[in-house]
Amino acid sequence: MEKLIVPSLLSVSDGVLMAERFKKTIQVLTETDPKIKNLFNGLTSVYKRLVKNQKNGGKSLLTGELFQLGKRRNRARIAFRDILHGISVSLIEEPSAKALKLYAIYEKHGATANKPGYKKATAILILLIAEFDLPTNQDLVKELNLLHFYESLKTAHEIFDSVSKQKSDEKAILAADSEPATAILEELISSMTDILAMIQLNNQIDKATYGEIYNQLVTYINEINTTARARKTRKQNSNEPEPKSALA
Repeated sequence: MEKLIVPSLLSVSDGVLMAERFKKTIQVLTETDPKIKNLFNGLTSVYKRLVKNQKNGGKSLLTGELFQLGKRRNRARIAFRDILHGISVSLIEEPSAKALKLYAIYEKHGATANKPGYKKATAILILLIAEFDLPTNQDLVKELNLLHFYESLKTAHEIFDSVSKQKSDEKAILAADSEPATAILEELISSMTDILAMIQLNNQIDKATYGEIYNQLVTYINEINTTARARKTRKQNSNEPEPKSALA
């Protein structure tokens, strides 16, 4: 039999699209052909696993929230830092000396950078908060009337950290419940190949029942192959990475 389905061409999305068309086209045969029904059920099972894996691999809904919370936390960090720096360089000696002691904590941990990034910012803030929470430093914060600015920073950090942990937990759960997409794609292609072979064989015996369905499947396969080849050519010409596909 001519090799109509070419695994090396197909991305995960191609496989999902082809399976959807297979399912829709052959469903009518499941009412009268037990063998096709059995193959149809197998295809449906693998298709559902691949679609579920695609959803698991999608962007977390917490990503956008975490981005906004990171910006909010950074604003609080910069505000507290800059207020301390402003007081520390003032001409009023007593508050200047107190602020200088606190601002030195920022400098000590490299927290003067404006955009340290999520992981680095979190590591820095854990160290900062641990030091600022020491009784002697808390006394200085209160004496400078900056406690509300400091508490604002702590709260922003705690909220960010809580959502960050939720996202990590979500990622771990999804990873434990997912399978390699390319492995599932290979199963899907194998299932569709079996169905195509069965319908082609039946078509040779009973064209009235299987002919139109077989021709429709071939048309769908050729359309998807053509799109996949064009994409592959574009990717090769532009040296861009190709979507994951099953092995030939």
